[in-house]
Amino acid sequence: MGMLSRMLIPRKVRRAAHPVRTVKRAATPKSIKKAQRSLHPVSNVKYGVERKINTKPRPKAQVFHHGTCPVNHRSAAAAAKCRNR
Repeated sequence: MGMLSRMLIPRKVRRAAHPVRTVKRAATPKSIKKAQRSLHPVSNVKYGVERKINTKPRPKAQVFHHGTCPVNHRSAAAAAKCRNR
C-alpha cells in the first residue's frame, strides 16, 4: 500500500497530511522557532573566544608575477612557464 501511495500522491501532499507535523507547525510561530535554534548569548560569547584562541591567522601567500601578466603565480617556476607573454 505504501508503494502505491508514493507513486500516486505527490510528496508535498503526503507530508502535509501527516497529522502531528501539521499541528506542530501551525502551533509554533516563526519567532519562537528562530529563538529555539539560536545559541544562548553566553554560549555564543564563549564560542567566539574559543575560536579566536584556537585559530591562527593564515600567512599571506607569496605571489610571483612576470611582465604585465595579471595571473598570480604560486612559484617562480610557474611564472616562468606561463603562456601569457
